[in-house]
Amino acid sequence: MSTPKAEKDLHLPLSRVKTIMKSSPDVEAVGAEPLYLVTKVTELFVTDLAKRAFKNSKTSFLEYKHIAEVVQEDDTLDFLREIMPRKITVRQFKAIMAKKAAKSGGSDESSEESSEEESSEESSSNNEQD
Repeated sequence: MSTPKAEKDLHLPLSRVKTIMKSSPDVEAVGAEPLYLVTKVTELFVTDLAKRAFKNSKTSFLEYKHIAEVVQEDDTLDFLREIMPRKITVRQFKAIMAKKAAKSGGSDESSEESSEEESSEESSSNNEQD
């Protein structure tokens, strides 16, 4: 079976997308049409995300922080929040860790609670900067 459209209208390499798709244990084979569609949809998604981030940025270039901000603010992009967290400085991280140490008073917290707390503190720290 041949690819539905020419590979020339795609920017992502089909072989790489196929490898990623086949890395799922539920996928045994990937047909040409689904491969093309997933590749095209991925390109459209990345393009949309980049355009939205650029539109929200106040500069003439796009940085990680612009994309991370869009991901953090849009509930439909919730699945990307752990992958693309807001950047924080070392000083902010140390302040967060100091607050945690003061709150816990030496007791151990579960990693899930501490990561949720860190995320909310990171958000508030970044909001204070803006």
